[in-house]
Amino acid sequence: MELPREYPVIELARFHGHLGPFIVIGYRMGRYALQKLGDNPFAIKASVYCSGTTPQSCLADGVQLGSGCTLGKGNIEIVKSDTVFSEFVSDEIRIRLTPLPLQQISQDNPDYELEIEKYAAHLYTLPDEELFLAEAIS
Repeated sequence: MELPREYPVIELARFHGHLGPFIVIGYRMGRYALQKLGDNPFAIKASVYCSGTTPQSCLADGVQLGSGCTLGKGNIEIVKSDTVFSEFVSDEIRIRLTPLPLQQISQDNPDYELEIEKYAAHLYTLPDEELFLAEAIS
């Protein structure tokens, strides 16, 4: 069954509980991986490298939505790391996607949550090359 994996930003927020930069970037990484590795989420394995805590770990929720790799299927994992990136593997092809630096929003800002949501919604509209660096790895 062919299922579309294009989700509007509101669906990312609904799945994740709120809208933030890391779910948006993870979603876009997952979509990119499907375009490059094939549209079969059963044939792709995703590894999300991050601190293992929020907000970095939110990348994994986005990767699940964008790629179709899920905890239930067992084809996604979170690997604790000091650097943040995702790797996707299918057959002989392996790609690494590394987020570009994010704008910092002060948590002292009284409108912090609103500013984070606005920023994440803006990120959703950007082309992939403005969100992450893509490289083939061996």
